[in-house]
Formats: sequence, structure tokens, C-alpha cells
Amino acid sequence: MIHRLIYIISFFQLIFAQGAWYNGNLKGIDNFTMELNIKGLDDGVWEKRVSSFVELRFLENDIRIVKNQMPKLVIDVNIVDSRIEAVSSFLVIFSLYNYSISESNYYRSMADTLITNKLMTSKVFSREVMGQTSSRNLYRDVEKSINKLISIYLDQWFRDNPLKQF
Repeated sequence: MIHRLIYIISFFQLIFAQGAWYNGNLKGIDNFTMELNIKGLDDGVWEKRVSSFVELRFLENDIRIVKNQMPKLVIDVNIVDSRIEAVSSFLVIFSLYNYSISESNYYRSMADTLITNKLMTSKVFSREVMGQTSSRNLYRDVEKSINKLISIYLDQWFRDNPLKQF
């Protein structure tokens, strides 16, 4: 009986689930600062190659990467390269941060006609990919994951900025 109840609740949660929490958050974001953090490998050439690839993917869609400005795209790559074991692991986290303001401060500043200085940094978009692969294919699979996350970001960006497609 309890198992059926759990299945029914799970089923209704899937049916009535809302869309992604970041819908609409990427509207008007045409440029940002990028930070690439790679942990677990000391390969400066590969890190520069990944950074250049990411910049080029965004430039293809007229999104510019600038210095010292919000919003800020942070790409965290955590790698456990096991040359002894058959399996290596990786985690790629793709997060976009921007300034925000609490609702109460927003309404208070509108009433006072003053711009508030109580800005917060909030995550407006985030996705992650975790995977396992052989040590030989590690670089290639991490690059595929980064490319997949960029595609997901761009898909959402075009949904939030539909006129940018033309």
C-alpha cells in the first residue's frame, strides 16, 4: 500500500512539475565575464584551449566575454584522473551569477525614488554534468560535457531573447 502511494505521488509530481527555475533569467544578457576553474589537472595548454573554445562558441552567437563585469560565468571542472584504475571521474559545473535585489528593498527604493545599494550576488543559471571515463578519453569527454552545457545555455538564452535569432 505504501509503495503504491509513493508511486502515485511521484507520478503526480512529474505531471504537475513546473519548468526550469532559470526560465527568463537570461533575458538581456549579451556579455559577461568568464572564469574557468580546473582542479585535478596541471595542464595549462589544455586549459587555454578549453577557454578559447568556450569564448569562440559564445562569439558565434554574438555573446561577448568581457573583463571585470557582472554577470559572471563560472565554469568549474573537477577531475579525478586515475591512471591506476580503469575509471576516471569528472564534474563540470556551469553557473552564471548576476546582481540582484530583495523584493522588499526593491519596493522600498521605488517608494523613496532612491536606488538601493544593497545588491546581492545570485545564481541565475546553473547546470552540471558528472561522468566517468577512461583516463585515455578524459580530455575528450570533459570537452564534450562543456560543449553540451554551452548548448543548453545557448538554447535557454535564445528562448529568453527570441529576437537575437535574427
